[in-house]
Amino acid sequence: MGQINLYTAVEEMKAVSKAEGTFSIKFRKYNRQKQSGGDLVFLKAARLRSKASDEKIENASHKLFLVDTETGNALNCWQILVVEFNGQKTVL
Repeated sequence: MGQINLYTAVEEMKAVSKAEGTFSIKFRKYNRQKQSGGDLVFLKAARLRSKASDEKIENASHKLFLVDTETGNALNCWQILVVEFNGQKTVL
């Protein structure tokens, strides 16, 4: 498995989503009680959706707003908790 810089991966997510494509992503849910990464989530066919502003959602600029194209579910995750993009491990 190769590696990709997290911020490069985010830019690729934006390009794929703009072209109406999908990507796979693995990320950890944020556990508020433990203030750490929790359960692992894997989406086979995700796409970015419109981002909220920091005024509407706290720290929105540090999150990814996703849609699971297989279920239609809207999700979000902290960028820093993304562990894999299109089969490549994300690194900082």
